[in-house]
Formats: sequence, structure tokens, C-alpha cells
Amino acid sequence: MKKGFQERVRTPGKNKRRNVFITLFWPKKNGFIWNRFSKRRSREYKRHLSNLLQHAKRRRVRRIILFADHAPCHKTENVKRFIREHPVLRVRLLPKRAPKLNPTEWIVNRPLKSVVCSNRSYTSIDEVDTNTIRLLRQHRTNLRT
Repeated sequence: MKKGFQERVRTPGKNKRRNVFITLFWPKKNGFIWNRFSKRRSREYKRHLSNLLQHAKRRRVRRIILFADHAPCHKTENVKRFIREHPVLRVRLLPKRAPKLNPTEWIVNRPLKSVVCSNRSYTSIDEVDTNTIRLLRQHRTNLRT
């Protein structure tokens, strides 16, 4: 080892990420549904919407009104076609740059970022996954009470 060289803690790097799609239900006691993916594309968003439709079908929900932000994956032609094919889904876009109007941002995303992401160093992306899953499962339980 060279003199003056310090061993650094390895982190997964900025290209290694986990994206979580989260849909809150109203009333709040119904909790939320979430899916974790390595990418944030329209393909993954459609898979989340498919899971949401299955969840709604099991609970005999006839209409789902989604309030979505202006993320590029929410507005692709592919996603718009998927929503048109499923009349149960209705989408309302929130105003741009208005995170205070998005309850998911305050109820789930903020605690997730502070507990899992802020000032943390991980040796692998699997540790990030484990901590994310743990927090979301715990948060889902706490949200229902």
C-alpha cells in the first residue's frame, strides 16, 4: 500500500440505484402498494400499474384515480395507451414543481430518503434493497394504525 493512501469505504456508486414506485390509498387506513425496480422507465411503471390493477381487482375496486407528478415515465405514449386500455384507471397530473401537493412525498418518500439514503454508506446495492424493504414494510404497518 502506498504511503498516504487511505482505504475508502466502497459504495454502490451513482449508477447503482433502486427506484420505488409507491401508490397511496385513500382513506389512509388502506395503506399503500409499492414496487422496487433497478430502473425508472415506463416499462417498470406499467408493471407497477398492473400490480395496482390486480390489487384493486382483489378488493373489488371499480375506479382508481391516480394523482401523478410529471416524471417522464408517467407521461409516455406507452403508458397513456396502457391507461386507455384499462378504464378503471384515471390519471390526474399534479402541478409541476409542487411536491407539497403530493402526499406520497411527505408520507413515504421523505422518511425513506432520510432513513435509507441520507448520510449512509453501503457496500452493495443489496444492502440498500434490504433497508428499503424493511422501512417500507414497517411504514406500511404504521400507516394503517
